[in-house]
Amino acid sequence: MNTFRRELLDSFLNEHKHLMAGDVLDIGGKKENKRGRFQPPKENVSSWKYVNIDESTKPDCLCSAENIPIIDSSIDVFLMCEVLEHLEKPEIVLAEAYRLLRPGGHGILTIPFLYPVHGDPFDFQRWTDIKLRLVLEQKGFEIMAVSPMGGTVAVVMDLIQIRCNELYSKRRLVGRVAFILLKSLKILTAGKARRAHSKITTGYSIIVKKPVV
Repeated sequence: MNTFRRELLDSFLNEHKHLMAGDVLDIGGKKENKRGRFQPPKENVSSWKYVNIDESTKPDCLCSAENIPIIDSSIDVFLMCEVLEHLEKPEIVLAEAYRLLRPGGHGILTIPFLYPVHGDPFDFQRWTDIKLRLVLEQKGFEIMAVSPMGGTVAVVMDLIQIRCNELYSKRRLVGRVAFILLKSLKILTAGKARRAHSKITTGYSIIVKKPVV
């Protein structure tokens, strides 16, 4: 059962498929062992390559995102979804993404906010919308949108679900019962969970553009 965070992420990516065209670079994405239900579009996409340090995900570039072996201004779109929190030096990676992006190209990013610590392999930070705007502008990006993803209901339900998953994995009776109740509760709260809140949110979605000089 997906968290509301994952469902909101999938919805955001599906809503912005129209931006995914030409040469696309998925920084930190998983070519194998994917999470969620989003599938990259094929229409209008010339190439879709993955950068990851995890060899098991079968990346096209097995390397650190701080130094990607691709020439300057050679991609039309980059994705960086649920990645910034795992980077020890996120500002260096954002500068690298800017270097690779063609003028007029877009970046599609997400980052969690009120969400449990999750190592992949490490979890270093949470950024507010103010921090996101500040750093992205410093790196040269034009910000098209920074939007909260979900509100109080989504945050609370995801925290409960993750705790239930922990109990369920240990095969405790209370975990199994809680998991069954949670499924019903999620159905009842689905509409409210998707309502965005500016201060209490599962995280942020971001669209940026590299200016044409």
